[in-house]
Amino acid sequence: MSYLDERRGSGRFLGFGFVVVLHLALIWALANGLGAKVAEAMKGPIVAKIIDTPPEVKPDEAPPPPPPALDTPPPPFVPPPEITINTPAPTPSHAIQAVQSKVSAPAAPMLLPRPDPAHPNGQPPYPPASVRMGEEGTVLLNLYVRADGTVQEARVVRSSGFSKLDQSAVKFAVRTYRYLPAMDGKTAIAGWVQQPVTFRIDEIN
Repeated sequence: MSYLDERRGSGRFLGFGFVVVLHLALIWALANGLGAKVAEAMKGPIVAKIIDTPPEVKPDEAPPPPPPALDTPPPPFVPPPEITINTPAPTPSHAIQAVQSKVSAPAAPMLLPRPDPAHPNGQPPYPPASVRMGEEGTVLLNLYVRADGTVQEARVVRSSGFSKLDQSAVKFAVRTYRYLPAMDGKTAIAGWVQQPVTFRIDEIN
């Protein structure tokens, strides 16, 4: 072994011994309360400060409530006026009779057009095609009768079910039917009247 190697070995031994001594010293210090003193030194003094509390701010005081509204006083009593009713004297019977005599008679009721016995309305001609086809029925007509009793217009209110029968009744009524005219009092006027017309094959002449 060379001298250099001997010095390296002795250096390592010294280093190892120093580490061991250092550990032993640290253990002894902890055992004797050194650690507690160090901890107390690190804590330092506790300083307490009193913070002044700001004064409580009171909300603005609400305005006082308005005085209660007083009820409207009732109006003064006014006595009702005295009312005097004058009862008329009874009317004598002869005065009533005089008034009744002055009242005109009621107007004559209005009369609608009606059949004229002097001119009876005949049966419209039966259409030959309807006879061959056996068509029968009753047509209801609305007739507008002039003041002279003749028919100005005819309208079908309810059909017989066959147009040929309806047209035959309309044409025949306008051409030949006559009535006593409608009357307004004593005046002849135009007016409407309804007229049924029946078609039956067994009644053909």
